[in-house]
Amino acid sequence: MWRDALTRRFPALATLGADSYVVGGAIRDLLAGREPADVDVACLDPLAAARSLGGKVIRLGDQEHLSAYRVVLPNHVYDFAGLLDDDVDADLARRDFTVNAMAVDLAHDTLLDPHGGQRDVRDAIVRMVLAENFSDDPLRTLKAVRMAVKYGMSVDDATIDAIHPRAAGILDIASERVMYELSVIFASNAFRKAVELLHRMTLDEPLALRTGRFHADDVSFAGSLALLVADPHAHAKRWRWSTTLLREVLTLQRLVERHDRLALYDAGESTALQLPAVLRALGRDDALDLPDFTIRPLLDGEEIGIAPGPALGRVKRALLEAQVRGEVKTKDEALAFVKRATA
Repeated sequence: MWRDALTRRFPALATLGADSYVVGGAIRDLLAGREPADVDVACLDPLAAARSLGGKVIRLGDQEHLSAYRVVLPNHVYDFAGLLDDDVDADLARRDFTVNAMAVDLAHDTLLDPHGGQRDVRDAIVRMVLAENFSDDPLRTLKAVRMAVKYGMSVDDATIDAIHPRAAGILDIASERVMYELSVIFASNAFRKAVELLHRMTLDEPLALRTGRFHADDVSFAGSLALLVADPHAHAKRWRWSTTLLREVLTLQRLVERHDRLALYDAGESTALQLPAVLRALGRDDALDLPDFTIRPLLDGEEIGIAPGPALGRVKRALLEAQVRGEVKTKDEALAFVKRATA
């Protein structure tokens, strides 16, 4: 039953030999009624298993004992990792959460669930396997939040209590891994739940995130950071934000205080459209006087009649602002505006 369900979705699994186990997310997703996008396999020789699929093998990780191997085939991604201590029970006992600590023995078509993962999938609970497993990878503390908001789950109290004294460990994790988790967390339309969980787990402190009472959930990633980060420049340096993300966050913070038509135009359409949710989260009116973002100056430098330089730039900017405000709508009105401006 399990083998058939998995091989229908991931046909290359049929080629694997004994001592191969499908683990983690694919099983969780099937139990929850979701279609898994990829599959993880734990086995005795992950490199040989990956090579047996016939595709290009990509090594993941840079430490021998943590190495995994990925094969990307049409429509499917297969990841292979070694069984911890060459034993599936030991492997499952070291995983993060019970819903990820299940395995299907492909050779015997049996589901192994030593930690109650099926129960927790049914009850939509994120529950740790063992508290000490957070020390194996402190990013798991943040992953608890990600799973809760992405899949509509709750986190049990014992897991939250176990994360408290380990929250500072997130500072030892590579910035790109932390930012990936945060990007998923704040793209799940569960902003208030995410903020609450980060605060309850005290992850907000090492991550330097402000918490408070908010009033909306559909806040974008950049919008979430604009609300939660007091010093975007420092945060961007510590966690290696992209230049684009930093610009969006700073712009949204400015727009909260001033969002007239010109400010929105200068922000750009993609950033401006993130503002209403930010305003709703703050309990403020989200109605905006949006400009026409396709507006461009009606006159070029030759038509304005000023030599290239700062003076021309100032006139072109003044003309653009007048167009954005709706004061100038035609070329004739633009010529009259320039004549007045240069008189």
